[in-house]
Amino acid sequence: MSSISDIRLQLWVLGLIRATEAIAWTSIFPYAYFMVQSFEVPEHDIAFYSGVLIAVFTFGEFLTGVVWARVSDRIGRKPTALVGIFCGLVTALSLGLSRSVAAAIASRAFGGLFNPNVGLVQTCTGELASKEQRAKAFSLVTFIRSLGNLLGPVLGGLLADPAALYPSLFPQNSLWTSYPYLLPNLAVGLLQVLTFILAFLVLRETHPRPVTGLPILQILKKLYIRRDLTKNATYAPLAGDSAGLEAQENAAEEHPLAEFQSEQGDDAWASSDSDTFEADGRVKKLSDRAFTLQVILQILAVSLLAFHKVASDSLTGTFLALDSAGNEKPTDGAAPRGISFPNSRVGFGFDTRMIGIIFFTEAIFRAAIQPTVIPWFISKLGALRAFRWVLGLYPAMYILTPFLPKLPSPFQFVLLLLDLWTKVALSSVAYICSAVLITNTSPSSQALARINGAAASFGCLARSVGPLLSGKLFAAGLQSGYLQIPFWTLGAVALVGTVESAFLLDHS
Repeated sequence: MSSISDIRLQLWVLGLIRATEAIAWTSIFPYAYFMVQSFEVPEHDIAFYSGVLIAVFTFGEFLTGVVWARVSDRIGRKPTALVGIFCGLVTALSLGLSRSVAAAIASRAFGGLFNPNVGLVQTCTGELASKEQRAKAFSLVTFIRSLGNLLGPVLGGLLADPAALYPSLFPQNSLWTSYPYLLPNLAVGLLQVLTFILAFLVLRETHPRPVTGLPILQILKKLYIRRDLTKNATYAPLAGDSAGLEAQENAAEEHPLAEFQSEQGDDAWASSDSDTFEADGRVKKLSDRAFTLQVILQILAVSLLAFHKVASDSLTGTFLALDSAGNEKPTDGAAPRGISFPNSRVGFGFDTRMIGIIFFTEAIFRAAIQPTVIPWFISKLGALRAFRWVLGLYPAMYILTPFLPKLPSPFQFVLLLLDLWTKVALSSVAYICSAVLITNTSPSSQALARINGAAASFGCLARSVGPLLSGKLFAAGLQSGYLQIPFWTLGAVALVGTVESAFLLDHS
């Protein structure tokens, strides 16, 4: 068994790709509320459109996740990753220059539609690492990506509206006042450029049948071979397989345009990317074998996790930004109702800089526990038991969260940090365990890209629906006076995920 040090550089590059994408996605969290407010949206719609800005990115990923998995099977993992990084650069610049809600939403939608790297990085990690190495490999990649998830809000919070936060450095009536959210997106764009260069120079192709040559030349070659096969109706046997000619002739009667592996090695485009041949020569779709019941349950589990975890993250920025009485008063003028507490605070009233600092403490905490405590915890319990344990803690966390602003100082701030740090630890364990379980459950290595593509796609759907629903419920909670509504709804979803995890198996 090779040491994980043999692939450590590749894992760091893959982690950086995901971290850069995560920074681009999460950097908007601290200033989404203020950005929407600057577009002169009605006060009662700000929370909803803030959720839309977050959700539309992941909804775009959902729509194209499986498509990008097929693309990576065709042209290779590395070219697909480079396309995603470049499109991330375009997204960052267009978002920073947006002057309306519609433009900002369109920019985020483009970024999601043209981001293949959620499932792709997980697939590459699974292809690089042996079964014994996967827990450590996924832990390292997840650690780097999770730093992106936490550094993104820090970057957004500290760089948004620089003319207001740093007037001595960014003068009034300048570019920075016309485009107050350009600076954090320029920083994201710079990271995308650096990541593109590093991936281009260092990242190696992990596809089991790597593509050689430029993708466009491979496409033209494929079209030429198809035309030649159709015209001459001759098929070469599989190398080293004495029964290959007979099997291919039988398959050709039903699939005259199928591409077959040639002696020249043109198998990157072979139909085995999506098909396999049974002993009698019949073609069996890989998708028919890939999505077993356990695979479907694993995808459902990580989708439920993504739903409530990202919905909670999207609420955090608004929750911290609301002033002590809430920016929206109940229509009857009463203070928010529900369980009575010593004072009636609704939010914390923090500005973007303070929100960024709070997120920075999360980043430090994750950096401390990810390479040390998390792997130890998972190795002690095993991926499946650890996954079930952390899922079971989420409902209680969501029940308690809405009461934090009502506590007296300094308990209020201390318990806020404890709440956020605990959720950081839970999500770190849960996502690593899920990645290991999905990879172990895959019926074959050739099915891994398809499975990870589906998992990423449905995870993105969950991450898009979650913020939309929680944003609506948060606004409804403020209007009605029951701020517990969105948080307790997330607790109910987390409880469903906990129950569902009892049916999961680990096929390691």
